Amino acid sequence: MAAKDIKRGTFVGRMVTRPENISKVNALLWGVAWLIVCSMLGWYFRLIPISSFGFTASGYVSLAWVLIYNVIVWFLSCVLLFALAVLRKRKIGAFELFARLLYARWPVTLLLLPGMITSQRVVYSTFMRDPLLAFETNPVYATLLAAICVVILLWYLYWSFLAFRKAQQKRGVVTFVVFVVGFVLSYPLTMWTMKMLYGVLL
Repeated sequence: MAAKDIKRGTFVGRMVTRPENISKVNALLWGVAWLIVCSMLGWYFRLIPISSFGFTASGYVSLAWVLIYNVIVWFLSCVLLFALAVLRKRKIGAFELFARLLYARWPVTLLLLPGMITSQRVVYSTFMRDPLLAFETNPVYATLLAAICVVILLWYLYWSFLAFRKAQQKRGVVTFVVFVVGFVLSYPLTMWTMKMLYGVLL
C-alpha cells in the first residue's frame, strides 16, 4: 500500500507523513511522543544518545535523565539552524522550527533497534564511537549496521531539511546550504556536549 493511501489520522499514517505536510502543533505532539518512546526504549535497554545521530550502551541511567539527554540533543540540533536562519535575516518562527525538527527526528529512534541485540551490544557501542574499530571486531555486523545507519541518516536528513524549509517558507540553494552547514556543525556540538555531560554525571 502506498504511503498516500494510508490515512493520516492513523499511527502509521503519521509515521510516513512528511514534516512539511502536518501542522506545527501536530508536529510538536508527535515529536513529544517520539521523545517519550525513544527515552523509554533507551532506559529499558540502557542506550543513551551520544550525539545528534547515534546512541551508545551505558550502565543504569534513570528514565528522567534519559529523557533529559534526548531533549538536550534535540535542542542543540535545532539551535544552530535557528541561529543561522536568524543571521540570514529570515523571518522564522522558533516554535514551528523546533516542533517540526522534533518530529523529523523520530526515524533516529530506529537506531536503537540494533543495540537491543544483547549479544552484539559491545560491537554496537563500539561502532557508534569508532566505526573502524567495530569493523575490525565484527565486520559482518558492522557492515549491516553501517547500511542501516546510512538509510536512517538519509531519511533523517531529508525530513529535517523539509522541516527547516517549511519553517522558513523559503526554498532555494541558499536555504539548502544553510541547512547543511547547521546540520554538520550540530553533530560535533551535540557530541562534545554529551561527552562532557556524561563525564560529570556518569
